[in-house]
Amino acid sequence: MNKKLAFALIPLLAAGAAQAQSSVTLYGRINTTLERQKVESFDSSTGLVSNASFIGFKGSEDLGNGLKAGFVLEQEVDATDGSNSNGFGRQSELYLSGNFGTLRLGNYNSAAYTATADYISLHNHDTGTSADALYAYIVPNTAKIGYVTPDLAGFTLELGFNPKDNQGTSKNAYDLAASYKLGNFDLGGGYAKWDDAEAYTLRALYNNGALALGGYVQYDDNGFGAGLGDRWGARLVAAYYFGASELHANVGWADDYDNLNDSAATQFTLGYNYNLSKRTKLYGFYTRVDNDSNAGYGTGVTGKDFSSFALGVRHLF
Repeated sequence: MNKKLAFALIPLLAAGAAQAQSSVTLYGRINTTLERQKVESFDSSTGLVSNASFIGFKGSEDLGNGLKAGFVLEQEVDATDGSNSNGFGRQSELYLSGNFGTLRLGNYNSAAYTATADYISLHNHDTGTSADALYAYIVPNTAKIGYVTPDLAGFTLELGFNPKDNQGTSKNAYDLAASYKLGNFDLGGGYAKWDDAEAYTLRALYNNGALALGGYVQYDDNGFGAGLGDRWGARLVAAYYFGASELHANVGWADDYDNLNDSAATQFTLGYNYNLSKRTKLYGFYTRVDNDSNAGYGTGVTGKDFSSFALGVRHLF
């Protein structure tokens, strides 16, 4: 075939492939803040921060008889310079759904986390420096097999399994999540285990459209490292919605690990969002993590506190 003709046919072939797919959507989030950050005893810094900005593709095909196949591909992007470092490492998932529920294969968030800490992250969707620094995230995201039940009168259950050989370890990883919705009330729970680390989390949220109140309680064993022992943690959240404005407040607490004295910490965030539209908002927040002498949440440096004042813009597309 003539090379010029072959190149001319490429757009036509691509269009044919797109038509064969029932639906493909380009979507994403650009979320950028100007922040004044400070780690105790270190110099403060001021600059732009990309808060989990990403670009994604999702598609699905109707196979008939209630059966559907689909995919999700998400790539995190640094909105301050346009770079990315992990391809579609944010999420890369293939799924098959029907009356039986949904079978998930690939790389995606822990079900236990999604149903608990992430679910009550009403401010800025648990991204950037105001993200929850105290939650014990146990299982890996990669090479996961999952199953989600159909909605059973407001109740759903999700199971996740990470085969050990894909993780290069001697232990499989497991997570389990349950959610139940009843009117303005929403309850959830999660369990995750990988090797010597495991965590149990319970979550509750009340939302009447104007006021939201919620929180979670977590018990984990070796959640932030082998040999630490067990620990309790909790977070309370509140939001008030009026017109285009939102007021947010949350506070989290983590107890000492049994085998590490002075490893407790607290974190709080105060925030304001102004919605210019359903997709674009202006916002500001102040967040702070106070670490005991042997805790390094949010900093990676034991005994040092962290704080940030931020002004930002978030756009969804």
